[in-house]
Amino acid sequence: MDSQVQEIKDKLNITEVVGQYVQLNKAGRTFTARCPFHKEKTPSFHVSPERGTYICFGCGERGDVFSFVQKMESIDFPTALKQLAERAGVVLKQYQGQKDAGDKDKEERLREVCEAATVFFEHTLAARADIQEYLAKRGVNEESKKTWRLGYAPATWHSVSEHLTALGFSKDEIVDAGLAARSEKRQGEVYDRFRGRIMFPISDPLGRVVAFSGRIFEEMPPKTSAQGGSSADTSQSEVFSAKYVNSPETALFKKSKILYGFDKAKNAIRKADCMLLVEGQFDLVLAHQSGLPYTAALSGTALTPDHLALLGRLSKRLVLALDADPAGLRSGLKSTAMAFAAGFDVKIPTFPEGQDPADIAKADPEALRAAVRQSKTAVEFFLDALRTTVPQGRQGDERVYKKIIEAQLLPLIAALSSKIDQAHFIRIVAERLRVPEAAVHAEVAKRPTLPQGDVSVAVPAPEPLPATPLERKAGMLLFYFAATSSERERLLELLGAERLEEIQTMLAGEAERLRFDFEREVGEHSSAEIIASDLLGDIERVVAKERLRQKFL
Repeated sequence: MDSQVQEIKDKLNITEVVGQYVQLNKAGRTFTARCPFHKEKTPSFHVSPERGTYICFGCGERGDVFSFVQKMESIDFPTALKQLAERAGVVLKQYQGQKDAGDKDKEERLREVCEAATVFFEHTLAARADIQEYLAKRGVNEESKKTWRLGYAPATWHSVSEHLTALGFSKDEIVDAGLAARSEKRQGEVYDRFRGRIMFPISDPLGRVVAFSGRIFEEMPPKTSAQGGSSADTSQSEVFSAKYVNSPETALFKKSKILYGFDKAKNAIRKADCMLLVEGQFDLVLAHQSGLPYTAALSGTALTPDHLALLGRLSKRLVLALDADPAGLRSGLKSTAMAFAAGFDVKIPTFPEGQDPADIAKADPEALRAAVRQSKTAVEFFLDALRTTVPQGRQGDERVYKKIIEAQLLPLIAALSSKIDQAHFIRIVAERLRVPEAAVHAEVAKRPTLPQGDVSVAVPAPEPLPATPLERKAGMLLFYFAATSSERERLLELLGAERLEEIQTMLAGEAERLRFDFEREVGEHSSAEIIASDLLGDIERVVAKERLRQKFL
């Protein structure tokens, strides 16, 4: 394989490859440019066509044509090898560490399935005037629809899978690509995962479609045997549809590693030395449409160390757009701590209450650009935002506010990799709280530096619920799942209608908190179904003990 690597180097002129990304100027036997890996005014980046190497005397980056493409495209060596081999016309042999031919062929087939589905969704959208009108009302223009290849999955059970099988793809391939699910009752049958949804194709860093996110547009009725299936195939999310449904993890799609829109944003991120990270597909599309091309979006998961590693190759300046609600605030605290630990400079824009980036961009694109330009440092943002978390009736109690800052904001400062930055923000916090700077410094020093990939934010424990452990678990299931779900039906069997109604009435004011409690139980490494089964098992055991106790009374 080493000989093939050299063969590729011999056949490719490094200046032609590098010249696709930066403007090179001949300077003797080398070429110079402003470095693509850091911001500079005077060119310090040199490329040698004779040796096939490059070096930057400003930031120290150096390497060959392979490392250059890896860094610029944020890809691994095997992907860069394949990409450059195709450009050089070299047929690669098998090498140690490379996936076998069967795996490679399978992944190529899955990409073909995703591409064919994208084209189908695009054509379906073009025929639906009502969806076109909806997108226009959301502020999406024609150019954005084409750029982001927006589409529509028909509100039927088999349209996508039947179209793909007609093109020669097997049912296994369609399922493995995340576009269909297997029927539980009809062996060998599959049904479409995305139905009645506006489709957003998700691409890998090279721009190849690997997954989808679907936004509900039309509700689907429960599947019946008369429609060629079984109602047992109808999950809770199919009757009471989630607003968004994302592809499951596949051989191509790892949600902890891929950011929506990154393939289109990466060059702008590098050029601007800045990135805007949003939480929704419409936020992303409207941000790009508003002149913020360095925007990427999370896809069905929280920010991860892998996301930060991907972004950090391009820039360490992150603008984090948060949802203006308690969940968004909690998520922002954790994401900021993780980014600080990874050496990022984090700023956060302030949006009008109840509005997200898409809302602002639709009404006034300049207002969104201005909000991003005027972003506050994360520490200053949370100093303001956390004041809104002071419990009702105690807003005037400065000690409560100071305890919240101590618990939630000081761990962020401790996570900063720079002691100078720590000192800067310690001073700001001390001034805001009107306490000695030494006191804040002492509290920050108590908190160990948070390592990247293992970041947690200390949050004050909420007031305990006025409920027993059984009632709390029942409340989590009661408020998370809809009334017709199998989980609710099982809960009704265990507790009875009267007791369930008592719990619902007692905990109605804590419904949202219980939903968040359930989601925290699920986390990133489990599923709602597994956690629900565990909770139901706990409830069943407690109920059995209660009945046994009553039997002997």
